[in-house]
Amino acid sequence: MNSAQKTAPRIVIYGTGQYGLFITRFAVQKGWPIVAAYNRAGAKVGQDLGHLAGLNRDLGVVVQDCDLADFSKLQADIGIVTMTNSLAHNMPAYKRLLGAGLNVLCHGGQSYYPAASDAVLAAEIDALAKKNNVTFTGGGIWDMSRIWAGILVAGPCTELTSLFHSSITDMHGQAHTKEQLQQTGAGYSVDEYNAMGFDKSMIGGGYRTIPQQVLVALGYTVTGHHSFIEPVIFDMDIESPMIGKVPAGICVGSRYISEIETREGVTARSEIDTRLFKPGEVEHMFWSVQGKPVTRIRVERDDSAHATAANLFNRIPDVIAAPPGIVLV
Repeated sequence: MNSAQKTAPRIVIYGTGQYGLFITRFAVQKGWPIVAAYNRAGAKVGQDLGHLAGLNRDLGVVVQDCDLADFSKLQADIGIVTMTNSLAHNMPAYKRLLGAGLNVLCHGGQSYYPAASDAVLAAEIDALAKKNNVTFTGGGIWDMSRIWAGILVAGPCTELTSLFHSSITDMHGQAHTKEQLQQTGAGYSVDEYNAMGFDKSMIGGGYRTIPQQVLVALGYTVTGHHSFIEPVIFDMDIESPMIGKVPAGICVGSRYISEIETREGVTARSEIDTRLFKPGEVEHMFWSVQGKPVTRIRVERDDSAHATAANLFNRIPDVIAAPPGIVLV
């Protein structure tokens, strides 16, 4: 469905975690119909989506087991996938929805720029979307504050030497359990951090694509990249409501660093922190451009989860109206 949307889009929710349920509430508020919902096998399967979303009423949409459901007769315009950051792990969802003739909008780090994460899977996704005359797009908060903010800050420049991107994300706002918080390495010593393999986390590869995507959007040809992950350590003690006191010198999270080179000589560096915060710190994303003139932009946010889901939801009509294949935000 690639013509301009004349009626309310018919939505499928694929993944009923916090972002899928955000989309549910937004759609109900907007009056957009949700025609089906899917999740992995577990306690959510068989429940009405309205109650899962905290609406205190039935929507008449019962969550189905994604591995057992029949997608062949699915009548909808777009499927919202909120499963994992990995293209490979999400491929069953993509195949089921694209194969049923639905546009797909995915919240996942690698979905923003699939070709830079996995060229083989990207080609498969693109071919399947074009075969079924639908669109695949990755979206969420990166849309506004990482991808488009980086493009925007370079707009006034007549000369450009390098780009720098950084952000800090408060893990207390992202993690719901102690275990999720500790997935960033928080609470461990540096030796434990390295021994447990936090420096090899898969999510770092998704962050690498941010400066790549911005450079490509600005017309540059990426020729090389170098990425690594390091522990973040403070020189002061801090308190965490989930893991208690974290002494100075103990890891408070991870920093994902990427350095990108282009054929034209313009470079980019990104430093993405997911960690605990010091008192007074505010979540933000920052871009600066070295060139003529030097330009900077900082985007602050009070509720990352709401902003992520809202960016995703607001993009729905654009994705439905876009041409077939992979279309980047």
